[in-house]
Amino acid sequence: MAALRVHEFGLPPREDRLPIPDVGPSDVLVRLVASVVSHHDLTVAGGEFAVRPTLPYTPGLEGSGRVVRIGSAVDPDSFAVGAPVRVYGGGLGAIRSGTWAEYVVAPERAVTPIPGGLDFAAAAACGSVAATAWAAVTDLGGLLATERLGVTGASGAVGSLVLQLAGQQGVESRVGWVRSPGRVDRLPQGVEAVANDDPVAPVDLLVDTVGGPLLAKRLDAVRPGGRAVLVGYTAGERVCFSLPNLMAADVSLLPLNMMRRRVPKEVASSLLAMFADGRLHVAVELVQRRDIAEAIGRLRSATASGRVVFKW
Repeated sequence: MAALRVHEFGLPPREDRLPIPDVGPSDVLVRLVASVVSHHDLTVAGGEFAVRPTLPYTPGLEGSGRVVRIGSAVDPDSFAVGAPVRVYGGGLGAIRSGTWAEYVVAPERAVTPIPGGLDFAAAAACGSVAATAWAAVTDLGGLLATERLGVTGASGAVGSLVLQLAGQQGVESRVGWVRSPGRVDRLPQGVEAVANDDPVAPVDLLVDTVGGPLLAKRLDAVRPGGRAVLVGYTAGERVCFSLPNLMAADVSLLPLNMMRRRVPKEVASSLLAMFADGRLHVAVELVQRRDIAEAIGRLRSATASGRVVFKW
């Protein structure tokens, strides 16, 4: 099989030929149709992640395809051969070979059936960002329908889905920060758009998807006693703020670690169903496998037009 593997941290992957892997008792072998290139993948491939895979390794946190074979402990009624599925998590692309290959062996808990009406590219692209958005809004953020929500990086995949999910849950007061006025039209309907440093009414929950030096300023928009869920750091890994001011404001900082937070299977299935019936949407940028290096550059520079997906 073909596999895109990293041979040196910080350098682009190269295509290798490998044998199709065997399945363990609790594993599912999937013939991939679509694979995602994510910020998580780039962090691991840069050697900057807490987990450093043994080189060479195959990146890829998520993808979609069809079941080829299942382990002896896997229920055959759950994953029939040929069934369309998406794979996400379970150590893929970090502690075990990931989805940047024609075939992947995933633990059963990381495999979810794809509902009818959802194509492979969208199924691959929607999983991790939807799970992160759900965790930020519901599981960690505890957002109530009567509260006001603020989201940084609101035109990005996670930011947009945070706003969409909140709207589905009846949250009417939603504000989204965007990097430039040209991104306002990417926001979900009914969201108050804020560009740069425009003043904004206080929010009860801030979901920050970008990090960096502007986080301290965005915390000023959280009402006293409110909370901020920290999701990403595409704008920078370091932030400086006044501890006395933070303590006086009584704002709770809640870092979101999706490696330690398992999304229930029924939630993952429900989120996929919402994409299938159109209640949720994520933008996808399809690229050719040969153009993966250029796509990685666009992802790093925040110029990709959606979640980067390539097909096999």
